Amino acid sequence: MRKGLVICVATLATFSASVGHAQGSVSLQGFGYPPGELSTRALGTAGALGDIDARSPINPAALAIRPAAQIYAQYDPEFRTVTAGGVSSGTTTARLPNIGGVLPMNDHFVIGFSAATFLDRTWETSRSRTQVFGTDTVPFNERLKSDGAITDVRFALAYAPNSRIHVGIALHAFPGSMQLTSNELFPDTAQYRSITQISEISFSGNAFSAGVEAEVLPGLSVAVSGRKGGTAKMFANDSLLTTAHIPDSYSGSIAFTGIPGTTFAIRGQHDRWSQLNSLSYVGTTATDANDVSAGVESNGPRLGGFPLLLRIGARRRTLPFQVGTQSVQETSFGGGIGVPIAYDRVTFDIAALHTSRTGVAGVTERAYNLSFGLQVHP
Repeated sequence: MRKGLVICVATLATFSASVGHAQGSVSLQGFGYPPGELSTRALGTAGALGDIDARSPINPAALAIRPAAQIYAQYDPEFRTVTAGGVSSGTTTARLPNIGGVLPMNDHFVIGFSAATFLDRTWETSRSRTQVFGTDTVPFNERLKSDGAITDVRFALAYAPNSRIHVGIALHAFPGSMQLTSNELFPDTAQYRSITQISEISFSGNAFSAGVEAEVLPGLSVAVSGRKGGTAKMFANDSLLTTAHIPDSYSGSIAFTGIPGTTFAIRGQHDRWSQLNSLSYVGTTATDANDVSAGVESNGPRLGGFPLLLRIGARRRTLPFQVGTQSVQETSFGGGIGVPIAYDRVTFDIAALHTSRTGVAGVTERAYNLSFGLQVHP
């Protein structure tokens, strides 16, 4: 059975040999599950705050919105159940998807650093196969295991000419690695020896991003950002296999803050994952994907003189791959809370989402996603 960090289709595919084969090809060609590069705060609104949140490495202009020196880290476990043909299988996974820091240089300039999971490449799958030796057809169990990820390392600079306009630019590097282990296990070990092969796959890439956030009317702001991808390379044991492009990405949001202490936001994003298709085998396809979310953050009861931050939101997105001709859809509903500690010098964020993924007839995947974020103001 497939377990580990899933490309959603990858998990669904464990119940179908043909689908499993296709997904294995996708996995071997450098695709993975995109967590979304959202902070715990943004996840509490199901992603709606992504373009105006300094801890989400999406819009570099967000660094200059109420800038404050900070370091932050995040931990995201997921509890997943896949159901097919009336049979369910559960697994638990965990990610450390986002770390970073923000440092104001003066009243106008802010710099930021982050390292966020771009594509999660950790999974495991098995299936039954046969091999012909002379006149004998011998069954065996094939196991594939991948362990690794591609990371988005970002260096960003933001500038605020005044309190109503914020702009930012950023450079991105995309290092990554994966250890792929293949085992062919024969039941008759006396006659047939099992085979194990281990390959080291590595990735590199680069990109540039820019963004702006502006208050266009009192209490109403608009944010837009874009990332232009550079060359992506995939290596096997230090030999170049092929090249592609880091996917271009475009996002925008509208936020209403006319009610004191409350932010309403809607956000949309488009990612051109098809730019990775030169990495794929025949029969596997990376598809462009859309992501739409809406959410609210509001001050709640006060704790130690500082308000708790309450969040809720919903999200619908297309994942960047297909099973046959079917796209995979992911729907999430979530909420969260921000807890001030030590006179607001530390904030502990918690988010919880219920996620469903569909796209293969007769197969569903449901998950409970938790996120824990810690923000410290030195």
